[in-house]
Amino acid sequence: MQFIRQRQQLTTCPQCDNIIRIDAEFCNICGKRLKGGAGKGRTSHLAPAPQIVSPPPPPPTPTTLDAENEDEEYEEEYEDEEGEEDEEDLPLNPQLPSDPTEILNLLQRLQNHAEQMDQYFPADLADKNQKLAAWKKQLLRALACAEIFERPQLQMIEAQQVLRLRHHLAEAAHALDFTREYTVKIIGHAGAGKSTLLAAMIGRDIFPRLAGGAVTGVRTRIRLCHEQEAEEMRIHFLTRAAFDDMLKQTQQSIQQAPNPRMREALATEHSILLKASETFAERYLKDEPYCQVIPRERWKEESSRYIEEPPRASQEPRLIRLIDYVEYTVHTNPHSILPPGSVLVDLPGGSAGQLRHDAILREELNDVDAVILVIGNNRFGDDDRTQRIFDLVRRKIVQGRSPEVAAHMLFLAVTHWDEINSAASLDKAVGSLRALLRDLPPNYNSYHHHGPSNNHFFYPLRCLDALLATLGIEKQKLDEDRLQEGRDYAGRVLSVYPELLEIDSTLPTTASAQDFQKVTTKQHDAMLRFSGLPELARDLQAFLTSNRYEVQLRQAETQLAMALQHLEDLCWDHLNNLGVHSRDLQELQQEMDLRKSKRGVGRFEQLNKRTGEMHTAWSEALSQFDTMISTDDNPFHHALATAHERAARRVKIRIMQGHFDQCIKVSSGSQAASPAMEIGTRWVDIDGWSLIKELRSSFSAALERELNEPARALAEAFLIPIAHKEEIDGTLDISRVALGEFGGDLDEIQKAYNKLKRSIREKARDVCLYVSIGELLNEEKYAPTKDDPTVSALYRLASTPSKPDDVVQSARQLMGPILDVICGNLARSTERRIAHLFRYELDKLEKRLMYDSTRLDTPPNEIPGIFSDLVNSLYSLLTERVLTSENLRQQLDILQAQREASVDCWVELLSDTEMLRMAYRQN
Repeated sequence: MQFIRQRQQLTTCPQCDNIIRIDAEFCNICGKRLKGGAGKGRTSHLAPAPQIVSPPPPPPTPTTLDAENEDEEYEEEYEDEEGEEDEEDLPLNPQLPSDPTEILNLLQRLQNHAEQMDQYFPADLADKNQKLAAWKKQLLRALACAEIFERPQLQMIEAQQVLRLRHHLAEAAHALDFTREYTVKIIGHAGAGKSTLLAAMIGRDIFPRLAGGAVTGVRTRIRLCHEQEAEEMRIHFLTRAAFDDMLKQTQQSIQQAPNPRMREALATEHSILLKASETFAERYLKDEPYCQVIPRERWKEESSRYIEEPPRASQEPRLIRLIDYVEYTVHTNPHSILPPGSVLVDLPGGSAGQLRHDAILREELNDVDAVILVIGNNRFGDDDRTQRIFDLVRRKIVQGRSPEVAAHMLFLAVTHWDEINSAASLDKAVGSLRALLRDLPPNYNSYHHHGPSNNHFFYPLRCLDALLATLGIEKQKLDEDRLQEGRDYAGRVLSVYPELLEIDSTLPTTASAQDFQKVTTKQHDAMLRFSGLPELARDLQAFLTSNRYEVQLRQAETQLAMALQHLEDLCWDHLNNLGVHSRDLQELQQEMDLRKSKRGVGRFEQLNKRTGEMHTAWSEALSQFDTMISTDDNPFHHALATAHERAARRVKIRIMQGHFDQCIKVSSGSQAASPAMEIGTRWVDIDGWSLIKELRSSFSAALERELNEPARALAEAFLIPIAHKEEIDGTLDISRVALGEFGGDLDEIQKAYNKLKRSIREKARDVCLYVSIGELLNEEKYAPTKDDPTVSALYRLASTPSKPDDVVQSARQLMGPILDVICGNLARSTERRIAHLFRYELDKLEKRLMYDSTRLDTPPNEIPGIFSDLVNSLYSLLTERVLTSENLRQQLDILQAQREASVDCWVELLSDTEMLRMAYRQN
């Protein structure tokens, strides 16, 4: 059974939804082996509906036809290669637990149906009445929990805690929903007789007679309903978007196909989809889900059109490619093996070369309560397609579950057993079937002993006899296409009449019926038992019912216990926050009475609590500062980088304006003016060291001007959380902490607090300047030598024959790269140092270390910082004002009364929770 799943440190078993640790290897209830330490959780939105039937599962996603995600059976069929890869379930999006009102409505609805509970548990197991009584007690307990969870104080607690309580209650309610459907899925190869077996199980001959190579091509759901509901057949079509997506995915899969045979198969499927779209899309594909209802009288006439997959060689358009699933809603009868609300699912035959069929089969096996695995006598264990189906069952059902659970949820049925008419054919069939045990759970045959002599590990079934016998018991007339089968059935009754006498000794000693209508009800009943179907029905009922007892009821007990325990812990946590530290209810009541008698002491406790919260708020603001400043993409990082870029750009502008030309000396004389001094008139003198000093000095001055913005960003990384604590929480608002008191020294404290915040901004600028300018003074890192390529390029101008103006212009161009070397890595190298030094200064506002002794081995003393002194002064002033201010005493008394009222509410809730737990223990 599938329940609500999703948790953080805890998880739930995918098979039975037992609460387990996230690192558990096995489920301690069902024994499922959990992948990677824990099974994957699945969530399900719990919403009670007017009907008691859950909606059908979602259809297979179009990506199941993707060649890269195909299971290994396709590779074996199209490439004849061996290999195996585990396929995991697609994760579902987690959803929040249901609204409390919805949970309460569901529990109330279940309580109204409690008197008819036994009809939802068809098997007659031992202690059934006691187990139903236990179920009803848990239902009452869940209702009481739901009412407790509606208490006003629980509506004001942290949202995550509310969701946790609601989660446990929602899972318990969902587990206690005895009206939820049983889902049994029937799988097997094409032509195995699945539809005949399904018709016999529900006692209704309603499915189309497929012939000429046609097979079932869609999921066919049979939902059993009450007599008050109308019987109908619903055809659920895909939406236009879903079909287009499937078409697109198939086209992409063709390009990614691993081999030519797979590519050919996908191309065939793509052409089938295109032809179906061209023929039927305009009528059946809608933007919203479209459903067509077929009345009961037209089932036989029209059902094959929506269920039948034409032969593979057929060229006719296939309407079923547009169909999501077909659902029959039929009334239960005395021979229905499952109660109303149950669903039996007939799936297309697997491993028949139909990609769409195999995709549906793989998807449906992800979520099962029980599986009937059907094999026809024409394809036993020697058949490759049968082996591929069993291999799929092994990977989807057997792997990941304990052998005992998997063995009980699988029902292996062999149809057409009436055709086994000799010892040789029997030995051949059993020997062939034994080869399939390798894909079934270990010791599967030790859990299953079936057949007349209990010597088979499978159910030998005569499905057609079972169907006709059931129709005869129900006094139903055969359709015209069944008349010959009815006459043949009457003949088989005569041929096995000795065996029928052994089953029912009250039958007449001889039988002479030559026609179906002349076979008596008692003979039909004996033939039904002889067919082997009742044994399968009984075991299936027993498994589903016992599984519901052992899993759902136990799940409900676990969830309710966890909900009550969490609620109790929640009550104690809130009482501790209110200053109550006792864990005993009687002591708690005595402590409350004592506190009321000592209201004066409570005033000082309130003041101590309010001023103590200022320290907590300050520490939280520091933590937020650490979180923000540690990120790579923070405002201070951007502001500092921008400041360095602006400072460098400012200096480069000065370079182009000629402010550093004095370091480049060029001869201004001409050869005509002094012909005797030809050599001395052409010289260039470059003072590189003076230039570097001037550039560093100019950059330092520019950077000092630009550091205001980084300093502001650094300070606001701490002051913005402080402002939040003042405006929103009020924990750092001096006026609110003082409960509106003002004047005198309180005003001085407010001024000191404002001055403290201004000093933080000033400190941020001082730290930025100190670190940046101090780092820039490091000549080894930020004063390039003559060997540096940028400086060498400047010195090469001295040997370059050019006009004086050209030399100066070239020198200006080469000064920019020198500046980049000076300041290139400065921002990156100083950012963390600035942040750490500023954090150190903030720490000193709360406490500082002082060395009072000159001895080196003497530990330092901690003394309060400016902020701690301010808080201590505030507490001292308020304690003095309690003695003189009537308004302050009244405010503190109101807070104390509110606290006491809150404590009383939590104590009452705690008492009711404990009473509910103790009452259940006594029961």
